Amino acid sequence: MKRRLTTYFFLIAALGIALSSIFGVWAYRDREISAARQTLVELLDLMDAQNYYTDPEAWAGQLQAAAPDKRLTIIAPDGTVLSDTYGDVTENHADRPEVVSALATGWGEAERKSETTGETLLYEAKQFTDGNVGRISTPISSVNALVMQGLVGFLVAAAVALALTLLLARKLAQKTAQPLEEKEEALEQEGEKLQVVRSEFAANVSHELKTPLTSIKGFTDMMNSGMVKDPEDQKRFISMIGVEVDRLIELINDVLKISELESVVMPQPDDRAVVRSVAEDCKAALEPMAQKGGITVTVSGDDAQVAMAPSRLRELLTNLMENGVKYNEPGGRVDVTVKRLEDKVAITVQDTGIGIPKENQDRVFERFYRVDKGRARKTGGTGLGLSIVKHIVLLYGGDITLESAPGKGSTFTMTFRPAEEGGKAVQ
Repeated sequence: MKRRLTTYFFLIAALGIALSSIFGVWAYRDREISAARQTLVELLDLMDAQNYYTDPEAWAGQLQAAAPDKRLTIIAPDGTVLSDTYGDVTENHADRPEVVSALATGWGEAERKSETTGETLLYEAKQFTDGNVGRISTPISSVNALVMQGLVGFLVAAAVALALTLLLARKLAQKTAQPLEEKEEALEQEGEKLQVVRSEFAANVSHELKTPLTSIKGFTDMMNSGMVKDPEDQKRFISMIGVEVDRLIELINDVLKISELESVVMPQPDDRAVVRSVAEDCKAALEPMAQKGGITVTVSGDDAQVAMAPSRLRELLTNLMENGVKYNEPGGRVDVTVKRLEDKVAITVQDTGIGIPKENQDRVFERFYRVDKGRARKTGGTGLGLSIVKHIVLLYGGDITLESAPGKGSTFTMTFRPAEEGGKAVQ
C-alpha cells in the first residue's frame, strides 16, 4: 500500500508541476516577445521624433552602432526599399503585411520567415511623418535563446520539486498506511473487518485522485478526436479541464498539509498570533464567496494572542469559516468570536447553516469524510478540511468541540493557551 500511495501522490504532484512548468514557460516567452516588440516600437518612435524627413543612411548607421542584432528597413509608400541594414534589397515590399498595415493605420507588426534572410523575424513597422515606412525586426531566435536560458531554471526547479514531492509522497504514504498496518497486526483474527476498513480507505483515496483525472482524460480525448470543433466549445472544455486541475491541486495541497502537520515534532516557542487580526484577514479573503452566497461574516470579541503561528491559525480559521459559508443558506451568518479566559483563549466559529446530524459528528474530523457527499462535490470540498483543523488543534495542544443539529447550524469552539512574553501570558 505504501508503494501504491507513494505512486499516486507522486504522479498527481508531477502532473501539477508539469502543467505549471508548461504554462510558466509559455507565459515567459509571451512576455519576452512583448518586451521585444516594445523595444522595436520605442526605436521607431525615437527615429520619427528626430527629423521631419527620413534620413535612411544616417538612421541605418545609428541603428547598426546601437543595436547590431536588429535590422532596419526604410520603405517608400510604393514599396521600394530605400535602405536596409542587411544590404541591398531589390524586392518590392508593398505586399508585406506589416507594411500594408502601417500604410493603412500608422502601425503594423508581423512574425514570419524573412524572404531576404530566411530567418524567422519579429517585425514592427511605422509610417513616418514624411510618408515613408520604417521597419525594424529582430530574430525570434534571440528571444527563444532567452527563453531557453529561463527554461533551464524551470527545469531545475521542476526537478527539485519532483525530488521533494517524491520524499513527501513516501513520507505521507508511510504515515497514512502505518495506522492501518498496525491495526492489521492487532486485529489479525478480525481479518474481514480490517479488510473492509482498508478497502474503504483505498477506495476513498483512489476515488478522490482518479475522478478529476478521468474527467480531464475524457475532455482531452474528445478534443483530440475532433469531436469538439466549435471554438466556444473548445474554450468551455479547456475551462472545465482547468477546474479539474484546480481540484487536483487543492487535494494535493490538503494531503501535503496533513503530512506536514503530522511531521512537525513540536511548535516553535516564539509562535504567536493576534486572533482577531488573523480572523479579519480570513473574512476579507472569503468575502467574495460570502457575498455570492448571501452570507454575512462577522468577527468580534476580545483582543488576544495565542501561542500559534499566524499561518496555522489562518489555515484553521479559513477551513472552518469557509465551511460555514459553503454549507449555509442565503441570508445566513458565520460569526467568529474571541474570548479571553483566565488561562486560555476561546475561539468560536458559529454558523446558521444546514447543521450536522448527531450520528455523523464523531466522524467529521476523519480524512475524506463528508456528511453530505453530493453537496460537498458541488462546492468543491476535498473532505480533508476538518481533518486539517483537528491536526492543527492537536499540534498546538488545544481542544475542539462541536455542537450542531440539522437545520440549526454548527458551533466549533477551540481553546488554546495564550502567547507568553517575559513569563506572562499576553492577552
